[in-house]
Amino acid sequence: MILWLSSYPKSGNTWARIFLTNYLFEENEDPFANIDKIQSYPRKNFFNFLEKKDFESLKDREQNFRQYIISQEKINLNGELNLLKSHSYCGVLNGNNFSNSDNTAGFIYFVRDPRSVALSLSYHMNQSLEKAVDMMLNKNQFMQPEDSDGLLEFFSSWKINYLSWKNSKYPKLIIKYEELKKDPFETFKKILNFISQFKKIEIDDEKIHKIIKKCEFENLQNQEKRKGFKERKGKDLFFRKGEIDEWKNKLPNSLNELIKKNFNSEMQELGYF
Repeated sequence: MILWLSSYPKSGNTWARIFLTNYLFEENEDPFANIDKIQSYPRKNFFNFLEKKDFESLKDREQNFRQYIISQEKINLNGELNLLKSHSYCGVLNGNNFSNSDNTAGFIYFVRDPRSVALSLSYHMNQSLEKAVDMMLNKNQFMQPEDSDGLLEFFSSWKINYLSWKNSKYPKLIIKYEELKKDPFETFKKILNFISQFKKIEIDDEKIHKIIKKCEFENLQNQEKRKGFKERKGKDLFFRKGEIDEWKNKLPNSLNELIKKNFNSEMQELGYF
């Protein structure tokens, strides 16, 4: 079965993934060394059973989800708990489901104040703040692959992405990025306890503290400066600042109000104003 690490982009998913791959897998000095132990979905390697004509459907916005259930069935043939990262919308696209109860054990969804997401997304995509906000408002938003192994991915809007996971029937844990920043020990321990419902793992307080230290934002930033980071897209570092309230100084009031207007209920529910 699959346990998803899901989120709208730039919401802390990658940071959590790095922590988990360092905690759950063999020790390595490089904090990025094991990141592919939790792969992103969709990727080409999850669809290598398809003939060319069927594979082409993954590039079609109308048929994008068509092969997803079959690929997840193939992944789950190993009989293990498979941790996968995704930014995808979790719902139905033209009659095709993103996943189902036969393939999904549950998920951890990472959510972040959309005003912070807008700022971070702007730097990551090397786009204006206006374009980043437009992307977040677009219910039909797809993202082109960032590398040769990536595939077209349906995000939808920030709001629909969040609600599609929150309102799904699967066992869930919703984590706010702000909680990760303010209290990483308790938040990561909560994540590990959730995973332990599906897979036997040791919850070791000393080890959690050790891995948090290893995966501190400044350490990841320095590692990226030295060796690079393959998920970096724009001219700025992937691990650029990771602050909570940077938007207060850099997001124009017009965009702040536009975001609040469109995501009002969700932001209030999450305590963002």
